[in-house]
Amino acid sequence: MKSIGSHGVHVIGGGLGGLTSAALIAQAGHSVTVHERRGRLGGLATTDLRRGYRFNQGPHALYLGGEGVGILKRLGIRPRGVAPATKGALMVRDGKTYQAPFGVGSMTRTKLFGTRDKAEFARVLLRIQRLDPGSVANLTAREWVDGLTTRPQVADVVHGLARLSTYVNAPDELSAEVVSSQLRLALGDGVIYLDGGWQQLVDALEQAVVDAGGTISTGEALTDLPDAPVVIVAVGGPSLASALTGHPFAPGIAASASSLDLGLVASPVHQFAIGIDEPHYLSAQGVAGEMTPQGAASVSLARYLEPGEEPDRDALEGFARYAGIVPGDIVEKRYLHQMCTVTAIATAEQGGYSGRPSVEVPDRPGVFVVGDWVGRRGHLADAVLASAGQAARSAVALLDGAAVSA
Repeated sequence: MKSIGSHGVHVIGGGLGGLTSAALIAQAGHSVTVHERRGRLGGLATTDLRRGYRFNQGPHALYLGGEGVGILKRLGIRPRGVAPATKGALMVRDGKTYQAPFGVGSMTRTKLFGTRDKAEFARVLLRIQRLDPGSVANLTAREWVDGLTTRPQVADVVHGLARLSTYVNAPDELSAEVVSSQLRLALGDGVIYLDGGWQQLVDALEQAVVDAGGTISTGEALTDLPDAPVVIVAVGGPSLASALTGHPFAPGIAASASSLDLGLVASPVHQFAIGIDEPHYLSAQGVAGEMTPQGAASVSLARYLEPGEEPDRDALEGFARYAGIVPGDIVEKRYLHQMCTVTAIATAEQGGYSGRPSVEVPDRPGVFVVGDWVGRRGHLADAVLASAGQAARSAVALLDGAAVSA
């Protein structure tokens, strides 16, 4: 280990996971230092300001019923934001647009389904809401959906909603536990888009660390673990964690997407659209506060990539036309060719969430890992925050136990 400090807790990584674990440990009365290699905190939760438009690192939504909100509340952080603008939402299939069946009225009016498929879709949604996600952990998303319905058009829509809620396009690998859990959250309390973008959470977590007496060091890349009683590794995925800790974590299957953010002169005709036969998504994430200049609007588009798929920017830009967006509407744009959405998905082969590694690194007492690939609770940011909470609890227990025994 590199001899940086022999006291307190050292957290490697200043993203959501690192800042959350650091804040919780500092609030418990322990000395903690965060080491971030970049000059800016936040990782994939940062928000960029471009000509008055704020863009997250691709589409972002906070699940109100997920693990993350509870962790943030423990720190006194209550996220501010608004629900997506889904009135008039579209689904796109075979180049044609249909009203999305997101409510009783739209279900009745949409021509996406015939009468029998409408009844079947309603039945499938009810089954999902009543399901125990753990009971389907060993099924792939495709196997699970095939078991839910024999109606092809209904299955295609469920797969589209699965991509939307998980940010993953790997139905033959992803555990149905992940899909069903995310769909239940979406059908339950839903999501919000954060005012000012996800930078809101980064700034609040940074302040929580500082207020509790923690120290934050940026522009500092560590290649070895600090010499300290507790070290939390909260960077990247399993491969980087393996390099830092020396433990051979399985690399897993990463999920990715290409993303296009558009700053617009005004709101588009349609503010929400989902591709059914193509893995596209569009949403007016600028409906949240402090995201655009006054009177303007913004949308975020994504194409959820299959493992090994090459991004197609033209197809992504073409999808914007379904929302009524034309080139003259666009003031600013930002394209992310291929961004990681999940560093290692929970697969059916590994048994879903139960197959993910624990926060405790085997054979390395006092060393913990945090990330979207760690722990048995949550997906996306919820997994990051849940694992951060567990790592913090384990670290504090270890430190307090050492203090008592001493």
